[in-house]
Amino acid sequence: RPRRKEIMGMPDNHPGRESAPDEILRERKRRIFSWRTMVFLAVSLLLAWLLLRQMDIAGTVDMIRKADPLLIAACCAVYVLSNISKMLRFRVMLGDYRIPLFDLFTITSYHNFSNMVFPARTGELTFVYYLKKIGGVDMTKGLHILVVTRIFDFIIIAIYFLCSLVLFFGRETSVALVAAGIVFLVISVIILFNLKWLVILCGRLFHMAADRPRYRDRPLVKKAMGLIDVLVGEFSSFKTGKFVPLLALTTMLVWAVLYFIFFLSIRALGVEVGFIQSVAGSTGSVLTNVLPINSFGSFGTLEAGWTGGFMLVGMGKQDAIFTGFGFHVICLLASAIPAFFCFIAARIGKK
Repeated sequence: RPRRKEIMGMPDNHPGRESAPDEILRERKRRIFSWRTMVFLAVSLLLAWLLLRQMDIAGTVDMIRKADPLLIAACCAVYVLSNISKMLRFRVMLGDYRIPLFDLFTITSYHNFSNMVFPARTGELTFVYYLKKIGGVDMTKGLHILVVTRIFDFIIIAIYFLCSLVLFFGRETSVALVAAGIVFLVISVIILFNLKWLVILCGRLFHMAADRPRYRDRPLVKKAMGLIDVLVGEFSSFKTGKFVPLLALTTMLVWAVLYFIFFLSIRALGVEVGFIQSVAGSTGSVLTNVLPINSFGSFGTLEAGWTGGFMLVGMGKQDAIFTGFGFHVICLLASAIPAFFCFIAARIGKK
């Protein structure tokens, strides 16, 4: 695979040039067991309890019986397509790094499943870890890909949300919701095209804070300063405008597939819903799942966002809560299946 030997004049053996995969796992473990994660866990449990106590038990049992197993299986199949579309987006960002497509699909599947399971978006670090371990790609490149793809996610989510609002509500569309969507879209676009300068600014602020006598000679600080220099180089060398068309196209494909999964999951659970309605309603759960506020498995926070979003577009409370938990279980299953098969294939390949 082509590998860049230097970034900003920094050789491969520089202390900040590369972090071992094991170090990424240690960082993920530290975040998982932090006090913030415990707070998120308590909040998630409280939200899940508040939602569950509002459900009608008899009605819920009846809805479970009416669930369509064939449509649930279809959801799992379509989820594989979402992994493929995400893989293609990562391929666009990787440029000269020639990672075999199956390896890249494996990395994507592990990443998606980890994001479903680990709290506070710590699953994102799994992408960096496996991109380094399986693909041999620099940690800084992995971090750069994550940041850029997440910003594109925000942009496309805002566009889908605004379009679905106007199409579903028509003249009765809430001005406040439209304004919020436009502000979110504009801020995301501004961040995308000024990402280099934001990283440079953050790097300078960190250098100023770390340059104090009591911090300057600490090994961890030295390593962090070296890593930030490499990150600045990675973001500075990226030509945003050149990649916008393909990244926008692949991100639109990613979210078109994901929104279809949302729609299909609701129908599989026996609840009538229109596609446009499902796009507008599911945005609440999308935002709560993207932001680093979820706990283990995202239970509680995802359902709260889902329930609020779908009640906003006219779904009854019982149906909204039930489909929220039902979709979550389907999504966990659908993300686990490709990750498991990739794991088995990797083990067989080593023999």
